[in-house]
Amino acid sequence: MSATMKTMELTYVDLLTPGQLMINDFIEIENEVVEILEIETDALGDNYFIIYRNDYGEKEIATVEYHDTVKLYVYIDSDE
Repeated sequence: MSATMKTMELTYVDLLTPGQLMINDFIEIENEVVEILEIETDALGDNYFIIYRNDYGEKEIATVEYHDTVKLYVYIDSDE
């Protein structure tokens, strides 16, 4: 019986606008890949407020305009 070790790697897959994002998506903010906890928008829908947890466990908010794009990442299985 052979032993296979599977690992999960975060891999860049697409550029999305804030309106396409969902809670639990992994995106890049300030050169760090973070998981989205909440997404809110202002009354006009011009600005999106993305709430995420940083490496220290603290919640932070990133403001993104509706026409900006962010990098989306997903976990991909890779065999080693």
